[in-house]
Amino acid sequence: MNLSIKPHSAKEPKDWDEFCSKSPDAWFWHTSGWREYTLNFRPLLQTTDLSFWIYHENKPVAIVPLTKESVSNEKNTVKAFSSSSAVGAAIPSLALAEGLNLEEREKVVDYVFAAIDDLARKESIVLARFCSSPLASISREGGIQRMFFQKYGYLDVSLETLLVDLHLPKDQLWKRVRRNHHRNVKKGEGYKISFYTSKNVTPEIFEEYKTLHTKAAGRQTRPDRTFELMYEWLKGNIAFLVAVQKDNKNIAFEYFSVYKNSVYAFSAANDPDYETQPIRHALEWEAILWMKEKGFDFYEMDIQYKGQLPHDLPDRKLMSISLFKKGFGGFSVPQYLGEKYYDRNFFLQEQTKRVQQFALSLPENAKSAVKNE
Repeated sequence: MNLSIKPHSAKEPKDWDEFCSKSPDAWFWHTSGWREYTLNFRPLLQTTDLSFWIYHENKPVAIVPLTKESVSNEKNTVKAFSSSSAVGAAIPSLALAEGLNLEEREKVVDYVFAAIDDLARKESIVLARFCSSPLASISREGGIQRMFFQKYGYLDVSLETLLVDLHLPKDQLWKRVRRNHHRNVKKGEGYKISFYTSKNVTPEIFEEYKTLHTKAAGRQTRPDRTFELMYEWLKGNIAFLVAVQKDNKNIAFEYFSVYKNSVYAFSAANDPDYETQPIRHALEWEAILWMKEKGFDFYEMDIQYKGQLPHDLPDRKLMSISLFKKGFGGFSVPQYLGEKYYDRNFFLQEQTKRVQQFALSLPENAKSAVKNE
């Protein structure tokens, strides 16, 4: 193959997004809209776009999302290929054109990761993080081994995410819901639950979601432009918003991304004044039924944080949220994540910090472990 690189221009979103729509590797995280969200997510990161195309002669055969961020630790600020708006701060890995055979795919992937290494040297990058989406059709079909990161010197820092199969009959979905969730769903039957799509969402309703998001977090957590993009996605029919109402007041919202007939739980906000009520139980179950009715394939409920790992140290809140989500059934699949270090000292700093933090989660010795049990 005669491969070459063409820098991506922000003026070409239609071409990029059309490629995403056809690529078996791409999901929403590869689109130009998500990249703009990433660029606006946290100004302090000074995120810049280095994305590029791969061409074979005059035909595009891959897109490579690539963002550079300024990342700080206790000692200094460094440059990384990362995406702090995403799980594991990882950039979605390259997406290849449909119709490539296995040999062609391998040649393109080899070429891309060599190009990333070259860019890393030119940009003084110390760390690169990439991931693959479990909602991309090629990941779900299992036709391609997604752990190719290791071939290119990436450490495996994969996690686990939760999918609900919306093809299952309603009674089977209900059987997989935890018994305690059954009770709480029934308690929430008195709530009014509304679904907002491109056909009926209004600026006023979305502003209510944004206001409640700020109230629930105690502050506005990201710039206005990210919320503007979310509203654009709603109007563009690649998202929907669910509201829970009590006493004529919206007390909870959840925002869902939609792409290639699958759904991702993007953002949720509950009114803290109603935190003891089973709001989310009712919302999640009704949302699952609505997704099924609309004919969607899979619903990704997000990462399952089950405990401490050397490369991932979730707090109790994250583990509690994961336990809640697991109560709605679903099945676990890998969220493949890889990270590569280009600087020995930075690697030692980061790994030492991780090991020390992970060690604090372990018992001091075998006797104390038995005692704690």
